[in-house]
Amino acid sequence: MKIFIGFTCALMVFFTQYAIAEEHPFVPHAASALSIKLSNDRTGIIKNVVCTGCKFTNVNITPKTKAYRNGVEVDLLEAKRQAGKPALVSFNPETREVQAIRWNDLVD
Repeated sequence: MKIFIGFTCALMVFFTQYAIAEEHPFVPHAASALSIKLSNDRTGIIKNVVCTGCKFTNVNITPKTKAYRNGVEVDLLEAKRQAGKPALVSFNPETREVQAIRWNDLVD
């Protein structure tokens, strides 16, 4: 239960603070377990994305995609380590390009 409450609080922070940096249009997707495939050239995909009205479940990571840990921009390759963990993925529903991947390192 403690983990669930912490995760819920983290998502609320994501939705209120971090969505400001994305360009319109964007859709936030809160992944409870990030399914990411990322190569060393900083391209890849994120699977199992849920988007109301979208007819796709995969979005594309490009070299323009930004990654943020605890609100601080980090190298995109660090997002690989977030695989299977919670993260917020913001993407453009028209181009299916990921604009940002955000996560917080929760400390007990």
